[in-house]
Amino acid sequence: MSGYASPSGRPIDQWPDALEATIARCASWRSVTVVRETASTQDHARNLHVGDVVITGRQTAGRGRLGRAWIDTAEDGLALSANAAADSPHWISLAAAIAAAQAIEDLCRRATGGAPIVRLKWPNDLVIAQKKVGGILIERNDRSATIGIGINCTQRAFPAELSSRATSLLLQGFAIDRLDLAQVLLERFDFWIAASEEAINREFAARDCLAGNQASFRTPNGIVEGHVLRVDPSLGIVVRTSRGDQHLPAATTSVFVPEDRL
Repeated sequence: MSGYASPSGRPIDQWPDALEATIARCASWRSVTVVRETASTQDHARNLHVGDVVITGRQTAGRGRLGRAWIDTAEDGLALSANAAADSPHWISLAAAIAAAQAIEDLCRRATGGAPIVRLKWPNDLVIAQKKVGGILIERNDRSATIGIGINCTQRAFPAELSSRATSLLLQGFAIDRLDLAQVLLERFDFWIAASEEAINREFAARDCLAGNQASFRTPNGIVEGHVLRVDPSLGIVVRTSRGDQHLPAATTSVFVPEDRL
């Protein structure tokens, strides 16, 4: 890894020692593996153990929910995956999203003295100024729950089909060191992974950008349209439709945007 430098901060050969020092302060993480480049941190982490974290300088074939591809962000993104217990709470993806939002805000306060507003769009999007800046993916098997977190850090532009819906921290005016972000994120996630369902619900509700609005959702039974009442970690999203209230589970539901590639 020597000689390979992140365009957004310290060279990657400094990451292992810094991240090991971080996880030594955490109860949830036991080891961290730093790789210069990988197709997917999710695939890499799946072969490890509960408490292990994988972080990469570049992820070339990441993926999102429901079979979507996560575009190659070169050295401009933060991509990490962490293994939690297979029986971890069903709200763990919300905990990861809250942790990522708080980590971003922690560093942006340090950099600017202000606090950007990071909102959460159920079930997995991190949003700034109504554009997606990151996402969460959780994949479960008999051994573990693998939680992937991707955040756009230093991109200056996106492909035309994404430019109206995607953003980066740099495009929002924040030059953030990816290693700093990873360290704060792991500490925040360590806290929220052990939080109560009540605390998760409260913090998520404060950042929720769907509740109270009309929205459309893609489900296995077609498009569902209605007024979003709330997000329930157990039931999914609760939507009031012309046919009554419907509970749409995160595993099979996505917010509907025509030709959505996010």
